[in-house]
Amino acid sequence: MNSMKIFALLFLIIDGYIGIRFILNGLHLLQTSKYTKEATLLYAVIFTSLSLVGIYFLFFKNNLKVGFLISVLPWVLILIILLLNMIFGDYR
Repeated sequence: MNSMKIFALLFLIIDGYIGIRFILNGLHLLQTSKYTKEATLLYAVIFTSLSLVGIYFLFFKNNLKVGFLISVLPWVLILIILLLNMIFGDYR
């Protein structure tokens, strides 16, 4: 097993875990989120959908590079969203 595949699989497992936690927070079955309901649901969709797409490319299409990039993509998207929220957010 390639080290890049191990890192991609590790990121996909973490993405899936975080996505499931955000889904449970969005459904009010778990109440540990510090974010608004809309942000929680957005994070849930981003993490779970990209982890499923990453698993598809990693195992079924055997495309290691795309699988790894998709496994890192949720973190990049969340950082961009948080940065934009810090720039344009209203802090009253």
